[in-house]
Amino acid sequence: MGGHEVTYLLDTNVWLRGITEAASLPEEVRRLLDKRDAQFGLSAISLWEVGKKHQIGKLELKKDLGLWLSEAVSSQIQILPITPEIVAEAMGLPDFPNRDPADELIVATARAHRLPLLTADTKLKNYHHAKIRYFTPILTS
Repeated sequence: MGGHEVTYLLDTNVWLRGITEAASLPEEVRRLLDKRDAQFGLSAISLWEVGKKHQIGKLELKKDLGLWLSEAVSSQIQILPITPEIVAEAMGLPDFPNRDPADELIVATARAHRLPLLTADTKLKNYHHAKIRYFTPILTS
């Protein structure tokens, strides 16, 4: 995946916004994502989350899901697998702020890879047991 080191783990909401609603990302986040030589991690569970949103009608895609996912995983994205260590880490997260198993796996992935998590999820904003880089999305009309 290129010769550059992964610098952030993208939360599903950031990855999806970057593709479908880039205008909702603050300028600083857009500049970060637009860096040509940047590499980002994405938990494998994020692919499932997008697929599930599409399956239940919460996300309309103009292409077949498989094709959309293939195109959405750019050369700047490194898919990070769910390993036994990440599952164990997820099960032991202290004081986790919600009951979303995907969020647990994403935060555990960030911790296991020692990456800051770039997110717009307010429930994760003040989670002090991981490096969280929170931003407020821009409301678009």
